[in-house]
Amino acid sequence: MLIKKILCPIDLSENAKTGMTYAVSLAREHKAELVFFHVTRFPCWDLAYPCEPDPFLERRLPSRFSIDDLFKSAARRVQHLVQANFGPEVVGLSWKTRISLGNVACEIVAAAVEEKTDLIIMAKRKRGVVVRFFARSISEAVSEKAPCPVLSLCPPQIMQHFLSGKGAGFLGAPRGSEA
Repeated sequence: MLIKKILCPIDLSENAKTGMTYAVSLAREHKAELVFFHVTRFPCWDLAYPCEPDPFLERRLPSRFSIDDLFKSAARRVQHLVQANFGPEVVGLSWKTRISLGNVACEIVAAAVEEKTDLIIMAKRKRGVVVRFFARSISEAVSEKAPCPVLSLCPPQIMQHFLSGKGAGFLGAPRGSEA
């Protein structure tokens, strides 16, 4: 399979670094372009005062935002995350950030279509049993509709694999042993 472009959705959490690590490594190995993709949301404080505030209080409240400001701020956070954690690794690598607003799974699929990506690499989040029972995960929703293969990484298992040096089996047991 020829991989020319990789989409790496991130939520700016610690789990996202696992997916980012794998995506950077694979992009370097295949000389592929890498797109770090983040779906942002409206700041909560704006919902607190949808009407014009009292002039006395207005000076103490944060200023209203624009969608452009929201996207620029999110892009800065993504770029900072990339540079702070992968600075030397992304030097010489073709990469960019892309920001969107909306339903996370739908936006990831739309970005994959628009960017014509060959692979989506994303880290899963830990979810409780009750949450898993009532709602499907973002990675499951993306996998159903994605125009390309989706690689969903489980952070604890991947980190055990990298830390062991010899490579742990899928469930953390050494290769060759019975789990």
